[in-house]
Amino acid sequence: MENNNSKYSLLQPLITPISSPSTSTYSTTTTTTTTTTTVTDTDATSSTCSSSLLDPNYDPFTNSRVISTTNFIFRILLVFLAACISIWANYEASRTFDITIVNDSKDSQAGKLFDLFYVSNDKATRIVLNTSSFVEHFLYQNDSSGSNNKPYTKKNIQSVTLRLVDRNLAAAAVIAAENHHASGKYFKGYNYVIDISPMLIEDKDHNNMTFMVVGALQRAMARIWLWDGGSRAPPRLVDGMAEYIVELAGFGQKTVSGGCGGGDGGSNLLNCNGHGGSWWEDKEPKEVAQYLHYYENYKKGFIQRLNEAMRDTWHDRMVDEVLGLPSMKICGLYNASVGSVVSSSPETRSV
Repeated sequence: MENNNSKYSLLQPLITPISSPSTSTYSTTTTTTTTTTTVTDTDATSSTCSSSLLDPNYDPFTNSRVISTTNFIFRILLVFLAACISIWANYEASRTFDITIVNDSKDSQAGKLFDLFYVSNDKATRIVLNTSSFVEHFLYQNDSSGSNNKPYTKKNIQSVTLRLVDRNLAAAAVIAAENHHASGKYFKGYNYVIDISPMLIEDKDHNNMTFMVVGALQRAMARIWLWDGGSRAPPRLVDGMAEYIVELAGFGQKTVSGGCGGGDGGSNLLNCNGHGGSWWEDKEPKEVAQYLHYYENYKKGFIQRLNEAMRDTWHDRMVDEVLGLPSMKICGLYNASVGSVVSSSPETRSV
């Protein structure tokens, strides 16, 4: 009996590891758990995308919408950039001549206002461009009457300098040309300087100040674009043509249709005798402009054709030839059709 018990005791340690279910299960579980943990850590280290896919909160549709929105914003920015480049290119292309803005009165009140309202925001450059564009479109548009199929000859303007001087001038704006008489094979274009008086900038009413500045520059640009027969055309006539353009742009007095008098009982009647038909002699630019309004109404395109005729030369019969009638007869027609001038309203001011 004792021998049997001893045998059992010796075999028990050998049988127990195999027959014990709890010990075997524990070992297997431990091994599996360790292996699984190791694989998961490796995947997390090697691939962020795999971790995202295993994330229970991961939404592929939301992530796709984020990417789509980013692409949309990027495309919008590209379109905006292209539009900006296009606007800048058109702006530069519209500048048919170089523009320089100079402030010779920086330390004065007028100089500081000029910098603030016209230089810092490039407004002065825009005014020069806009006033120039108005004159160009009026003087050099195609002749709608069909009598002249050839395009009008534009001046070759190379540069315009707008300068605020440090002293008040007799006029709101004074024009000087550096090479007004230049010509020939190597002539590149005209260079002009427009000097504006500080008194234009000292007006406390900003709207009135802007009106006066634009009006003065409109007159200056009209004078720049007009031909003058190589400096042989009468200055009074050329200044009157510039004044006509200024009034056409909305500055100065307005006249009723067909009438050009001053509404003072005939004191503005033309003197049809003397001066050899040169009715513009001793007349102020505004008076000459009134007569030109009638001539333009009488024969559409008269101003453009007269300007073209004065491109290279001038003679006393030029106005007669452009009108197609003798000056004396036109003078009589004017006097017979004199009307009254519409009084300037607060919205229609003279500059």
